[in-house]
Amino acid sequence: MKTLLRYLFPGCQLILWTFLALTGTAFASGNADDASLRADAQKHLERAETVIVEAMGLKALWLPAQEAADSARQAFERGDYELAISQARTAERFARMGIRQLDEPPYRHFE
Repeated sequence: MKTLLRYLFPGCQLILWTFLALTGTAFASGNADDASLRADAQKHLERAETVIVEAMGLKALWLPAQEAADSARQAFERGDYELAISQARTAERFARMGIRQLDEPPYRHFE
């Protein structure tokens, strides 16, 4: 069911994760460095989600991009912001590669 909803409503998923990220940890205590790291992780996660939604719309999403995004979300929810940033960057990179792949021919004929 979760996978079905992911593909039927990709925009809703982005909105839901953004809402959870904004409200779920808003009351957590921490120092200024932790808050800036959290904000940076959230920025990277949102940017990755945007590119992933674009790749989904073009039917160019690679499975490693989706897996890295899921891992980034889980790390963010656990409070492991460095891992969340790393995984979000990986997800964004793979999603962009999938989009760029659309510009290439499906195969090359070598003579």
